[in-house]
Amino acid sequence: MTRVQSARADVAAWLASPAFEAEPVIAVDGPPLVLDLGRGSSALGEALEGLTVERFSALIDAAMARAGTRCAYGRWGEERALYSSEHFAGEGGERRSVHLGVDLFCAAGTPVHSPLPAVVEIVANNARELDYGPMVILRHRNAGGLAFFTLYGHLGPECLDTLRAGQRLDAGEVFANVGGPPVNGNWPPHLHFQVVLDLLDLGREFPGVARPSEARRWLALSPNPAPFFPGVSAAELDGRAERN
Repeated sequence: MTRVQSARADVAAWLASPAFEAEPVIAVDGPPLVLDLGRGSSALGEALEGLTVERFSALIDAAMARAGTRCAYGRWGEERALYSSEHFAGEGGERRSVHLGVDLFCAAGTPVHSPLPAVVEIVANNARELDYGPMVILRHRNAGGLAFFTLYGHLGPECLDTLRAGQRLDAGEVFANVGGPPVNGNWPPHLHFQVVLDLLDLGREFPGVARPSEARRWLALSPNPAPFFPGVSAAELDGRAERN
């Protein structure tokens, strides 16, 4: 194992350990609701492929209302057919379709908090259709001083003016809000939250979705973020079963 691989493993082990504690990224109001947004799913009442952002948003809002909650989770590792723009097209016809983070669906304008002490690494607007929209990457350190990152996509545009690279944040500090369509990449209002063990010098272009043939590699770099969401289990947030 190389030094880089060892550092990644140490951070991943710390995140999964009982000693890990973090402030809530979003204040979840109501019981946990985990959505199945996988390829072929009709769990929201109809097929998800080809929906307008307005219809997709309405289906998610209805599911949250039925569950008596104002926040719902979209799963990590889930293969989806939602990524229809050319941004997700791949070589040889293999599209990027495997989700590398966790989605938190909630109202636009919902505050987003830094879960740990952080330094702002990147602030950018990836404005392509179905891309991140306004996004932020924060740099953290584990108990042993090793660096890792958290990525936040589909934010409101205000953070583009209020944040700068190198800015320090306290654990629990509000640094952004959840964005709404079309400025958030034209998605239903939600936060894409992703752990990144190594940015690989990709910066703002670090992917939130991977090709199925490369999913194992990318999911190792972005492990299940469940430790940041103690109200729901790692198994519930793991969408890989659909591909096994």
